[in-house]
Amino acid sequence: MSEKEDFVQTVVLSRDSETVVKFADNLELTCSRRTDDDWYNITNIRGDIEIKRITVSYNDGSVFEYKNKKGFSSGSTSRNTTFYITATLKIKDVQEMKEICAVPYQLQISSVCLQYLKLDHYFKDKFVLPGYDGLKFTYYAKKIKMSTGNDIEVHVKNPYDVEIQGKKGDFKIRKCSSSNIDIHLSYCFYPDVSDKSIAASESTHASAIDESRPESRFSDVYFISSDDTKLQSHRCILAAYSDVFSKIFDESSEIPVKIDAKDFDADTIQSAINFFCGKSLAINGKEMEVFKFAVKYGIQALNEACVSHFEESVDSKNVCEFIQIAYSNNLANFKQKCLQILVEKKKEIDSTKVAELPKNILFDVYCL
Repeated sequence: MSEKEDFVQTVVLSRDSETVVKFADNLELTCSRRTDDDWYNITNIRGDIEIKRITVSYNDGSVFEYKNKKGFSSGSTSRNTTFYITATLKIKDVQEMKEICAVPYQLQISSVCLQYLKLDHYFKDKFVLPGYDGLKFTYYAKKIKMSTGNDIEVHVKNPYDVEIQGKKGDFKIRKCSSSNIDIHLSYCFYPDVSDKSIAASESTHASAIDESRPESRFSDVYFISSDDTKLQSHRCILAAYSDVFSKIFDESSEIPVKIDAKDFDADTIQSAINFFCGKSLAINGKEMEVFKFAVKYGIQALNEACVSHFEESVDSKNVCEFIQIAYSNNLANFKQKCLQILVEKKKEIDSTKVAELPKNILFDVYCL
């Protein structure tokens, strides 16, 4: 006897290798991207599967639906691909079915930290799988050749032997150091894998008290925030963004280098670190404090990113605050925009806030 079951699975497709989409034991299919376009062929179907539809969601919020059972298109700006299937299962298979966890992860590495690597040198970092705090993965970015092309090997260690892109074991891929690396990964595993890893982590908690060892393994510099939190980073990245950081490193003989950033909380510093690693959206909602961090440490790129946000968001409600930032940091274009708003939207602005502005700003408003 048999019965039909519906399955839905969401994955992040690889543009460089095959992606195995697993629904349950003995129920899976493989997506392979053609080399000349964004078309994915569906191959290696295991089990009695009927594909009902496939949806592809993109960064701009749009969603496209496909009913072609042989393939579909998914461009470089796609986020997730969801498969809707109906599988015919024997009663015995239904009884033996196990729940599968499928988790996407986007691994991003800034080209800044890659361009300074010498042959056979590497940097090492780690990440936690979203929603599964017990699953921590270490990855390496190693310079494997000095010629152009795919000169960097990204190696993701797989201590839990889960499936990464549909395959057990470590994940490796080669990329080019001249641009930011953006790798979309799909993790597939049974729920008890996460439970076991959490238990193992708790049993070894005492050994983690020695903080000097992991810091030296995973980074060569760390910040101390206002709440005494340690935040790790890499000297090669920070030095590329700021001469202030370069000077600190030149004058320090310790490894890892300690930077006392007690004027800023951990969230602000971490947002800046994420920005350095190519995650430009990391500063959203925190621009004011991140801007102060950028000013103190002379980080021009971060400064410009924050100012760009200020210019987009300034209005009659916040102009009195923003114009003081513009004047304090001599931001000519931003000053003119704020002055224009103060003149054109005078009736909408709180007069008490205007009266509290410095005299030099009020003089410029009067003269405009």
